[in-house]
Amino acid sequence: MFDYLRHGILGRPYRLHSAHSGDLSKPVVVLLHGIAASGDDWSKVLPHLEKQYHCITIDLLGFGQSPKPQWLSYTMEDHMHALQHTMRKFHLRSPFILIGHSLGSLLATRYATQHEANLSRLLLLSPPVYPPLSHIKSRTARKLTGLLLNIYKFLRDDPRITPDTFGRLMYFAPLPRGIIKQPSTWVPFMRTLKECIEKQTILQDIRGLKLPIDVCYGSLDQVVVGSNVELLARNKNVRIHTFLNTHDLTTRYGKLVSKVLRGNV
Repeated sequence: MFDYLRHGILGRPYRLHSAHSGDLSKPVVVLLHGIAASGDDWSKVLPHLEKQYHCITIDLLGFGQSPKPQWLSYTMEDHMHALQHTMRKFHLRSPFILIGHSLGSLLATRYATQHEANLSRLLLLSPPVYPPLSHIKSRTARKLTGLLLNIYKFLRDDPRITPDTFGRLMYFAPLPRGIIKQPSTWVPFMRTLKECIEKQTILQDIRGLKLPIDVCYGSLDQVVVGSNVELLARNKNVRIHTFLNTHDLTTRYGKLVSKVLRGNV
């Protein structure tokens, strides 16, 4: 009740959990994880960044060690409200690099539209780009995008889907194995899936950005439609990097991110 009064009625933003690693004297990299994950998901990427950067991982609203209000709608605005408040508390003086994975890439892009001057660079890893089906020219991409959106809707609407049954479904559905549902994250997961991923606006958000943007995705990614991602390259400041990987943040992903930041690809 007090939580709803403070954050729902009075509109006080939530402070998200964060963790710092690497060389604190070096340039800052802020990392945003994917849906239903946490800052721990970067464990195989951070070793490739910590010598050159001060790394800050953030647990997004509803996940990890951050607050998980069950009454919240988990819209893009809800996530941004908490993320912006948390970022301000870091008091970062120099422009920093922002990296987002999956859901985090959608949030990172939206953050950039509102705070581009705060950023030196944007990296989007495995962005789930799902334009309206009527806008997709490729028949194959249109079918795959429709399939993924139908799976998401099924997961949200079928009352038989629970954290337990979801775990079994993952063996048959084209979803990353790293997505593990716990009771406390179930509501945030379902609502974020609908409000941020299914209702995404990344193609519109990225259109007006001028800063350097690198987009990376694996050729074996279960939830990324490659030709949809390539639409991001309509912006001249966007570079696309593909490699052999699934949706998960692997050691191979860490090596690629390091190379991209050093300009070696």
